[in-house]
Order: sequence, then C-alpha cells, then structure tokens
Amino acid sequence: MLDYKLLEALEMVVRESSFERAAKRLFLTQSAVSQRIKSLEEKLGKVLVVRESPVHATRAGEKLIVHFRQVRQLEAALAEQIDFKEQDWQSVRLGVNADSLAIGLLDALAPLLESERLLLECVIDDEGYTLDLLRAGDVAGCISTQPSAVTGCAVQSLGSMPYVFVATPAFAERHFSQGFTQTALMHAPTAIFGNRDSLHRRWLGERYGIMDDHFPCHQIPESHALFDAVCFGLAYAAIPYAQAKPAIASGKIIELASSERIHIPLYWHHWQKQTQEAKRISDAVLAFGRRALPSQEASLYLNAL
Repeated sequence: MLDYKLLEALEMVVRESSFERAAKRLFLTQSAVSQRIKSLEEKLGKVLVVRESPVHATRAGEKLIVHFRQVRQLEAALAEQIDFKEQDWQSVRLGVNADSLAIGLLDALAPLLESERLLLECVIDDEGYTLDLLRAGDVAGCISTQPSAVTGCAVQSLGSMPYVFVATPAFAERHFSQGFTQTALMHAPTAIFGNRDSLHRRWLGERYGIMDDHFPCHQIPESHALFDAVCFGLAYAAIPYAQAKPAIASGKIIELASSERIHIPLYWHHWQKQTQEAKRISDAVLAFGRRALPSQEASLYLNAL
C-alpha cells in the first residue's frame, strides 16, 4: 500500500518546484519533506524527483502525482455521497490563459470561492498549451483552443475571444502612416505575451510570412502589463476586444485594422468525474463564457491553433 502522506509530499514538492516552499505549504521542516520523498523512493526503488533547480518529477514521479490527484478527486466524491463536509480549505488547480483572467474570469469564480472553502490555483499559459496541463493530470480543468477532448475528460464550448490590433494614435502615425502592411509590421515594435509560439507570433507568420526574428518585440508575460505597454505608446499589440474597448472609446488607443480582427474559439476541458465543487466551477466558467465571449463566428482563423 502507498503511504499518501508521502505522496502528498511528492506532489507538493513538484507543484512548488522546491523542497523549501513545499515544506512551508505542508507546515513541515524541509528535512521532514526530504525524508518523506526519500522513503517513498526507497519503497518503490525508483528516483521520483530530479533534485535540480527547479525541482521536477521523473516519469515515475509524474505517474504517482497523477494517481494521487485522482485519488483526491475520488475521496472528495465519496465525501459528498456520505454527506461529509471537509472542514479544511481545498485547493482547485486550473489551467487558464491570462487573457481570460484579464476580462473577468475571476469575477465569475468569485461567488463560488467566497461561499466555499476553496483556494484557487491558476496555472497560466498560452491557451494553445493549457491542455497539456490537463493531459498530464496537473490541473482539474483548463481553458484551451483545442476542441477535442482528451481521454477521461469532457469539453464544452465557451465562445470566441475577439482580438484587435491597437496602438496609441501617435504610435500609429509614426509606424503605420502607410497602412497595416508587411513592411510596417517588420519594423514597428510589438508586445507579445511571453516567448512561446503565441497567437501573435503565429498570426505574423501565417498572415504576413514574418518569422520570429524579423520584427522588434517586447516579451511581456502578463496581460495587464502588456496592455499598459500599448497605452504608454511603446508598442502595438493584439489585445482582447473586451479589454481594449474602454480605451478605444475614450480615444486613448485606436484599432489599427478592423479587417484584421482575430476570433479565437475557446473551450472548457475538465475531468469527466467531477465533484459537486468541480461541477460548480465548470458552471461558473461556462457563465463567464456566456457573458464575456461572443458565440463562435466566422473570422480569421489560425489553423495552427
């Protein structure tokens, strides 16, 4: 039999990427956490974590963590069936894109988080990659651009996220006076979320044939800061329309080319076996989609997404 206190230590070390941070979360000494991992490795005869910075799981460790999280879900479901109310705070781990947070996802989740003893853990990644987190068992649900469900999971449409290319009037006059052309896009500084193969990078490549190293680019892995870079006149960027709309209405920024709007379909993926709390989270996420995202419509669609 597996000792689930040892598995809990393993899961926390990998989640926090650190023995020290895991010890603080578990209210244990770092030595105690290290000993629990060592005991589990000795029992199984396998190395479970790579002790580098950051700490990460081996393949065997990853499988044990997925098992541990699934057991936690089963225990939660059983608690509901026998009408047992957990008194401790429970964490729910979701894979989300930063733009959904920027346009109101947290507002949709707030009433549920406030009424239940739930702690939200957001794992933020580009919406083209969040499904990898669910596939690996790292999150209980995720917002993704992928329409197909992975094994053991269900998928529901959220709607379509409209993006607009915006800049300050002065920036547009300086860099796009001749129009939204390939030449202008190769020379105008832009702001892009992080350094992965993001929506904006793919759009430049597919729409205009502009490769990664052929345009000046600020890399800003935070949606509000990226939008600030536009408002400060440092760059143009693809911004969710819901986020940009007030600034466009006030004249602070302008849309550079309405014909280049991008509508990205988004989907909510979650495990098929859900606790009541997980179902309520799904309901809240779907309500966010109905409120903040228009229904999917024909527009520029990137086949690579």
